[in-house]
Amino acid sequence: MVTLEIEFRNLHFSKEEQNLATGANTREVLRNKFERALAKKPPFTPAKTFSIDESVLKRMIWKYSEQLVYQPLNEIRFWFEYSSGVYIEPGYPPLFYAKKDRRALSPNKSAVAGIGEGVAGLLAQRLYQCRKLARPNHDYPDIVMEAVRKTYLVESKATIDSSEARIKGDIDQEVPRLVSFASSCTQLDARPVVALLVGTLIVSESAYRSFVSEITMS
Repeated sequence: MVTLEIEFRNLHFSKEEQNLATGANTREVLRNKFERALAKKPPFTPAKTFSIDESVLKRMIWKYSEQLVYQPLNEIRFWFEYSSGVYIEPGYPPLFYAKKDRRALSPNKSAVAGIGEGVAGLLAQRLYQCRKLARPNHDYPDIVMEAVRKTYLVESKATIDSSEARIKGDIDQEVPRLVSFASSCTQLDARPVVALLVGTLIVSESAYRSFVSEITMS
């Protein structure tokens, strides 16, 4: 079982703020202005906690992951075992190389992304009763869904071995792009358009935290 803690916020953007989000994607000064407007919006607040059976999570990853990932949950389980020192043999001296950029070992990024997308799809289904319309391949956003005569645009962000502040920062960096895209879609869709930005922090192999931003527009 995986325990999933959810924090939620609702972000409503006026027409002027939507235009500002579009400009923020190409102009630094407008991005700074948009970030100041975003800082005045409601913060994340704890919403609920529930458990997910691994078989359900595997199904959601298979259904919503953009990449074909073989046993992503086992990949993450292996990473936490490795990073805890299970497979590091004692008695060997460190190896030194004349290399300026020393990158740390990282988990399987495809597995992390796949889990994040699976969680995003699961939350859209469970919290909003959405059903999948399309899973774009190498396109934006991650999932297109519908419910109660609304179109839902779902975008996922996921990270592991990171901090809450960092994942929230990554989410905020994605907001102007998603607002701009959703704003354009409102002019093409006869139904109201809602955007869901779901950031998932994989704390351990059995504990995740998700930060859900529900984005609506005037």
